[in-house]
Amino acid sequence: MRLSVERVELTARHGVYPEERTTDRRFEVDVTVIGDWRAAVGNDELRETMDYDAIVRCIHRVSRGRSFHLIESLAGAIADEVLGDFARVRAVRVGVRKLGFEAWGQGACATAVVTKRQARAEA
Repeated sequence: MRLSVERVELTARHGVYPEERTTDRRFEVDVTVIGDWRAAVGNDELRETMDYDAIVRCIHRVSRGRSFHLIESLAGAIADEVLGDFARVRAVRVGVRKLGFEAWGQGACATAVVTKRQARAEA
């Protein structure tokens, strides 16, 4: 089963160039998690699924925790944090969009997508 939070907005100072690291830039983040939440479908209990708000808090915690040069690195760090924080997640896909490229055209953005899976347990 896949669960997603999409278009989580944040401002941060991520970027390669000095001006990107001294002024806030706009970003959007999508996170899709894959796991087994079939019990939640039947019993309608939050404890049997993912708390979407917990994923959003994770996104903000990672983004505020350090400044990244690359959105690829930010996406990877969010994916690592989700896998580390939520034992039921088997795989995660994180997309980060860097907004504000008006010179490229209205609504243009740069996007990086990272997919990671839980390491398999050794027998």
